[in-house]
Amino acid sequence: MPPFPVRGLVLILVSVATLAASVLPAAADAAWPGRNGPVVYVGLDPAPDPIHTAADYLATGLRSFVPGLPGSVRQLTTDPTDRDPKVSPDGRRIVFSRTLRTEPGVEVTGIFAIAIDGTGLTQVTAGGPDDAGDVEPAFYPSGDRIAFVRGGDLYAARLDGSGLRLLASGYASLRTPAVSPTGRQIVFACRHFEGEVESSDEHICSIRPDGSHRRDLTPRFEGGDRAYDPDFSPDGRLIAFSIGPGTASDVFTMRANGSRFGALTNRGPRGGRRFPRARGYDNPAFAPAGGVLIAVARSGVRPRFVRIPLNGDRRPENLEAAVLGRSPVWAPAP
Repeated sequence: MPPFPVRGLVLILVSVATLAASVLPAAADAAWPGRNGPVVYVGLDPAPDPIHTAADYLATGLRSFVPGLPGSVRQLTTDPTDRDPKVSPDGRRIVFSRTLRTEPGVEVTGIFAIAIDGTGLTQVTAGGPDDAGDVEPAFYPSGDRIAFVRGGDLYAARLDGSGLRLLASGYASLRTPAVSPTGRQIVFACRHFEGEVESSDEHICSIRPDGSHRRDLTPRFEGGDRAYDPDFSPDGRLIAFSIGPGTASDVFTMRANGSRFGALTNRGPRGGRRFPRARGYDNPAFAPAGGVLIAVARSGVRPRFVRIPLNGDRRPENLEAAVLGRSPVWAPAP
């Protein structure tokens, strides 16, 4: 199936203490197999004065909720710079990034960890040389190591911050890594160089955990296509990801080797993307029990969660109406 180009669209990532829902960076991780537990996400509240804050929604730290259980929202952290949450394979710990300091033109971020109930905060990393920030952590299946992005390169380290190792570099950009449940593959969104110029296309790329066997899983993307947010299914056979951004985004799936590529949301009669559409969809995350994923649906800037079945008519179903957020990850039940 040919790619579905999205042209002339730019997503601007704004790093401030209060973030609009439309510009929050997002990352996904593997869905670890198990029973479905809570969904961990970056919580958002409507801005009290959007005219002066230049944001419709403000980040409020990390939250969790149990799908189908009204009133289950739980506040886990309160720092508005907390983002990129990921849950360990045993469902007991969360890693995420947090801003350590902000100076004119410089923002330094590090990786932190907490228990699934929000207790026991520890710092894992503090950024790299030359004020390089650490963002978008992703657990390995062992649960004692993470992959993360530092200064546009992919690194790995233990949860105590030791054993730092460079896995991948040389891309024009690299973001949103995810490690497969089998531990045999790491995927991420990447841009290549065309000569000395960064390509306008963003692809889903893949390496082995030792940094070898580099592959581009979406080599046919062109004309400004932007793929991001890769997430592995619990069995490691499928990858869900977004092509976007914003209200023009949709969720796609493909096999872990890059084959059987197709749209999951806003599909036309033959499976291609349907225009016009009422909503865009991004931030896909598989459920640990399989068969369904959660995603963010946006009509304008309203960031609400939907449940998308992988079988049947695959129509997105609205989840808790009171829950607003970004970057969901579905935790396995401890």
